[in-house]
Amino acid sequence: MTLMKVSVKWIQGKKTLDDVDIDTAEDAEEFLSKLWSLTGVPMERQKVMIKGKSIKPGVDLSKLPLKSGAVLTLMGTSESLPEAPKERVKFIEDVEDEEQQVALMEGTPPGLLNLGNTCYMNSTLQTLKCVPEFVQAISNSTTVSEGDTQASLVKSARGVFQQLKGSSTVNPSVFLESLRQCYPQFAERGEGGHPMQQDAEECMTNILSTCKHVLQNESAMEVEGREMPNSIQDLFGVHVKSTLVAEEGNESEEKEDDVMKLTCHISAETSHLAMGIEEGLNEKIEKFSPAMGKEVIFSKSTKIDKLPKYLIVQFVRFFWRKDSQKKAKILKSIKFPKMLDTYNFATDDLKRALDIHRHAEIVELPDADASNPHPPMEDPRGLAIRYRALIEKHPDSGNVSEWRDAAEKYEKIAEQLAAGEHVPDTSSPLSGKYELCAVLTHQGRVADGGHYMAWTKQSREKWAKFDDDKVSFVDESEIEKLSGGGDWHMVSCRQHNFNFYLQLTDSHCQAYICLYRLPQVGLTRESHNAKRLKA
Repeated sequence: MTLMKVSVKWIQGKKTLDDVDIDTAEDAEEFLSKLWSLTGVPMERQKVMIKGKSIKPGVDLSKLPLKSGAVLTLMGTSESLPEAPKERVKFIEDVEDEEQQVALMEGTPPGLLNLGNTCYMNSTLQTLKCVPEFVQAISNSTTVSEGDTQASLVKSARGVFQQLKGSSTVNPSVFLESLRQCYPQFAERGEGGHPMQQDAEECMTNILSTCKHVLQNESAMEVEGREMPNSIQDLFGVHVKSTLVAEEGNESEEKEDDVMKLTCHISAETSHLAMGIEEGLNEKIEKFSPAMGKEVIFSKSTKIDKLPKYLIVQFVRFFWRKDSQKKAKILKSIKFPKMLDTYNFATDDLKRALDIHRHAEIVELPDADASNPHPPMEDPRGLAIRYRALIEKHPDSGNVSEWRDAAEKYEKIAEQLAAGEHVPDTSSPLSGKYELCAVLTHQGRVADGGHYMAWTKQSREKWAKFDDDKVSFVDESEIEKLSGGGDWHMVSCRQHNFNFYLQLTDSHCQAYICLYRLPQVGLTRESHNAKRLKA
């Protein structure tokens, strides 16, 4: 039996914790994180002993003299624990909105505890959680973390995502510890020794970079001598081609690069996400010119040459103010679409590839029975019909092979869905169009303060709002209000473990990161019981 109950005598706290669960089959970090949540003593301050043996990260619990009823000693000072909420608890009977009542009865996804200004990390994890292929890649990782901080980060991420499959609030202390060991800047403390607020975009970039590196190494070890595909690069990687032309002289340069996100630059004229992306792809930079022997302004024009399955777009809202020597924030409202079309950002080669599938959107379909109309494009049957129509109208096209493959693919998906089978990939073809599936927002004026939240799509009309451990369902119409704009104002002040922050109304959340994905297909209600497609 690996699960047992022990007592923990906390010296500084002058009390004993009885009936604390400890599982000798789990990592020691899991038990230490439990003590953190019970006492407020961070893992780096804990010294846990049993009969002269120390329990610390990496220790094999099964080799310690542990048994039910054993008494452990904990030494270490705590930081402030969260205060009880000052607002009255709202029970389901108090909620007037009928849809909210249904949501509460059905249960919401689990949130993450704020461990002291860790909303940046929590919102990042909740955003990445809505990429099932990413979660699966982490879950399939076989990395051994001993002595490797990057491997430890991947392993702890696997643990968090596994816990988030449940229904209870998750304490991400093990992941936080791994993040800080791997990237010490996230362990910075401010006045009074309190953890400092960090940048969610920096957190996301570092997590993806680490996972990409670790998983690539695993693939290389599995098949030595062969270059293996990287799941993280395939999911998020954008391949771009740039042309740089000097404004002085005749110097020019061609470059190619792989990036994990697009950026939305914000100027006085920017009002829409597409405009900001265009500004980010076409900019002026200053760099050294060997021909001129000095720093020269170059005009840089960038086009996308390869698109991923998921597209991360960051709003460049923070900038450095020389006068105040601080990071400032652009509050300007930037509208972002539910469906983002990247066609105009593509190279000519990529546009030709996208056109193969964009033709299906405009093809003229054969007449249908009024009582049995053609299914829409978001239905796999509707997609298949359109590809068949393309083949019939353009039998000599060089795209017939791709159209036939697509028709067969979506006919099979329709059959599997109608039979109630699980289909791991229900993405529509790569046409350059992406649907919004998550928004990570920031409240406040500066990067070193404020509050981050995540909003992720749950169904066609329902989204989940993740405010650390507080999770609720919201209508899709609420997402449109996250474009920013206006000024902030304080509506309340509450404490998250160790630090105060100003809580703003949702209408003053500014979108900081948008996550888009290839549109998903599924059987519409009208076609759910339809007969099998005929070729």
